[in-house]
Amino acid sequence: MSSGGAVTTTWDATTGDLRLNYRHNGLVRIGISGAGSRPLLLLVGDKATAETFWRQDTATGPVLVRGTHLLRGATSLDGGRTVALTGDNADDKDIEVFTSAEHITWNGVPVRTRTGAAGSRTGTIPVAAPVTLPELTGWKHAEESPEAAPGFDDSGWQVADRTSTNSASGVNSLPVLYADDYGFHTGNTWYRGRFRSSGKETGIHLASDSGGGAQAFSAWLNGTFLGSSTTGSADFTFPAGSVRASGDNVISVLTVNMGHEEDYNSSNGNRTARGLTAASLTGAPLTTTTWRLQGVRGGEDLQDPVRGPLATGGLYGERAGWSLPGFPDQGWSRASLPTSDTRPGVSWYRTDVALNLPHGQDTSLGLTIDDDPSRKYRATLYVNGWQVGNYVNYLGPQHTFPVPDGILNPDGVNSIAVAVWNLDGSTGGLGKVSLTDYGSYASSLRVAQNDSPRYDARTYAMPKRPGTAVTLDVPDTVQSGQAFTAEATVRVPEDQPPATRLTPSLALPDGWTASAAGPASADRVLPGSSAAFTWQVQPPAGTLPTASALTATVDYLQRGRPAVNSDERIVDGIPAPPQAGRIAVSDLPFLSATNGWGPVERDSSNGERAAGDGREITVAGVAYPKGLGTNSDSDVEVYLGGRCSRLTADVGVDDETGGSGTVAFSVIADGRTLVTTPTIRGRQAAVPIDVDVSGAQVVDLHTGDAADGNGNDHGDWALPTLTCS
Repeated sequence: MSSGGAVTTTWDATTGDLRLNYRHNGLVRIGISGAGSRPLLLLVGDKATAETFWRQDTATGPVLVRGTHLLRGATSLDGGRTVALTGDNADDKDIEVFTSAEHITWNGVPVRTRTGAAGSRTGTIPVAAPVTLPELTGWKHAEESPEAAPGFDDSGWQVADRTSTNSASGVNSLPVLYADDYGFHTGNTWYRGRFRSSGKETGIHLASDSGGGAQAFSAWLNGTFLGSSTTGSADFTFPAGSVRASGDNVISVLTVNMGHEEDYNSSNGNRTARGLTAASLTGAPLTTTTWRLQGVRGGEDLQDPVRGPLATGGLYGERAGWSLPGFPDQGWSRASLPTSDTRPGVSWYRTDVALNLPHGQDTSLGLTIDDDPSRKYRATLYVNGWQVGNYVNYLGPQHTFPVPDGILNPDGVNSIAVAVWNLDGSTGGLGKVSLTDYGSYASSLRVAQNDSPRYDARTYAMPKRPGTAVTLDVPDTVQSGQAFTAEATVRVPEDQPPATRLTPSLALPDGWTASAAGPASADRVLPGSSAAFTWQVQPPAGTLPTASALTATVDYLQRGRPAVNSDERIVDGIPAPPQAGRIAVSDLPFLSATNGWGPVERDSSNGERAAGDGREITVAGVAYPKGLGTNSDSDVEVYLGGRCSRLTADVGVDDETGGSGTVAFSVIADGRTLVTTPTIRGRQAAVPIDVDVSGAQVVDLHTGDAADGNGNDHGDWALPTLTCS
């Protein structure tokens, strides 16, 4: 007996072989019986038909179900007389069950069935109700990134003053800038650097590692936008008139951490640096910048333990609770999407949407952004305070972001917030944001709502500005055994009450000493006035660290209550100039070192991202025992003190790239480029450099990417040698 298609048979009584002749097309049901044997039902189907079947085991035997989107489970009840099925169904109401049970339930509801010719039971089950999604309207908008303004209060931020790192990237220059070493492991991290102008600063070189291919950072000087980079490094020129001749100049940099590698190759890639990895002023290598940084509010001490460590980053709006349901955005301006925004930096968009999705259904929704990819912005998306996606408009490829069940409220009001980072001053804004239905199924699945704490004004109130401002003035550089003056100035703003009983102190590195050279205290400082305290500081003899931290702290009374404020500054230690003779650069201390892939390696090739993983320096088959292994863009600064006259080296692309890579090498002395090679390619013979560096205080060995990206740009400075007197 057969149905669903033609079947012919051939029986060989001698061998007992039954041959079936049929065509694979749809489902063919073949019944085999006779000779007193138990009847056999054989189902023969093509691949498409087989995909419509589900099999589950029960206590009384297997169950075969045809139809439904998903069979979640099958349970035998009443001694095998009933089989209880649970699952999901879209728009196909028909179900067929191959079972010995007499009764069938679907998601707890009895199914009226009839017995088919093949012994199966057929019936109908509920289908999914249609889903209608509302448009996302009623948007509100607010500008953000106050950290870019020079007057922003960052007194509560951490000072980048660490001299060691937990990162596999190693320490190229001090102090360490990596965000992870200061407890900031996710999302955005802001940096603010202060320097006093010597009149020679013309720009700044910055390097950052975001992880993956979505690199990005933006920079400002004293509130003036310098630009953004999506390559991991950039050289920004300071606009005319933007550098202040007196007082602090403030550089603000917004970075992003896109995550750490999973380290499949066991190369410690999961511990590579994130955030700023290098920063140096152009034209003034001996001008020191003191950096502060702020990432996720609270760092490793989570402010929102419910949503966890991956739910937020260090944007001002994230720290202030702008992403949370219930945030008071009544004062924000109204907006409609899509929209354009020519202001670089961060801004936010918020709206609420009420949903009334069909009950008894598993409906999967997401947020989708549609926009022209030529617009250069990024966006972080939040639903009910939970971060659900990072969107890069100019890169993609992801444009739609699922919102998990439990985060989305299917029968109530949902809060949607989008933080937009405009990377330029012309193409920013936000495209159309809409809800997307990925599919809805009548289902047995029930997902409980996650706890989504609402905005709390006490928890997310931003710190108040201190009632005083403390500024420590120290030299940019010091040398061992040479004393200098440190001065701390305490100013009371005009809108604050007087400060009284002011007592200063100066914290120094181990081995340093200080004696008061000015007043040891001050009785009173009136609003709009200031007081200064000075010390004579003596560094120890011997080699100084390349960076040391000094902190001035002032205790005082204000409004009748004890208060304290402080300022920390970095002082760069200048090593002794090279001794007379011919000196290998790789044997000298670096003032700073930046690299486009892992750390700069001494006397070995660049290797991979971990420190010390290079090989013997080899260019076009020629091996070199000494040198520097770099990857563009890279800068290695060495102090000469005007004692050296000549620099020689052979430069080229290391053979470890297998012939890939394009690099250009430059020698820069005190901000002036002395020589730049033509583009050098993999397998090309090393190019000699011989340049006069007479009178230079600092020499910078720069490895450039030849304007085509830095992939495989393992540039070797082979046998770099200084001639000094």
